[in-house]
Amino acid sequence: MLTIEDLIINNIGETLCNEIDKTKINLSGNQDGRIESLLCESEITNCIRKKCTQYNFLDKGCNRSFGDITLVLNNIAYPINIKMVDPKKTPVFNGGGPKTFNYVLFGSEKKISWDNLAKKIITKKPLRCVKEYYYLIYYKNSPLKSVFCSLGNIHPDSITANPSNPIQLKKKIKTIQRTPEEQAKFIINLFTECARKRAEAYKILTTNTE
Repeated sequence: MLTIEDLIINNIGETLCNEIDKTKINLSGNQDGRIESLLCESEITNCIRKKCTQYNFLDKGCNRSFGDITLVLNNIAYPINIKMVDPKKTPVFNGGGPKTFNYVLFGSEKKISWDNLAKKIITKKPLRCVKEYYYLIYYKNSPLKSVFCSLGNIHPDSITANPSNPIQLKKKIKTIQRTPEEQAKFIINLFTECARKRAEAYKILTTNTE
């Protein structure tokens, strides 16, 4: 069941997407899509700040380290990761790594290693997600509508684990509503799958095949 906070943030996210989709976003035209996205993300955040003045966002210099723009609601900061995706060229895109897992499960914004995060999960055994982590996905050169969603509510069909770029989001995003407990289980399972894939080569090398 959606909480009042969920409904408010989802409505805000829908408003942000609508305003972005009504605006011509200037693109650099760089042949490397990753560089273009990096150069042009400010076009998205500037649009949001200009057209959505009814909402409170942290000033640029005070923004969260892994959020491209941070919404403030009832004195609580909600970092939003802006993703610019070309659906014709990008089947999957990076959604974060250990730092993102650490933030969602434990509320920490500090960097953390894979090993230390695994130990932390085993020791503290989180039963609920402490924080929500949001994405705003803008599709470049495409009529596709922008998408606003939280990591904890992404459908399994729209996300996969990768050993080098851990959280991989697929271009067609579907969501599913989960309780905080279900979100924690989903996130831990995703982290576990990432860790398994990272160790796969080692297991192949050390397993006796005779």
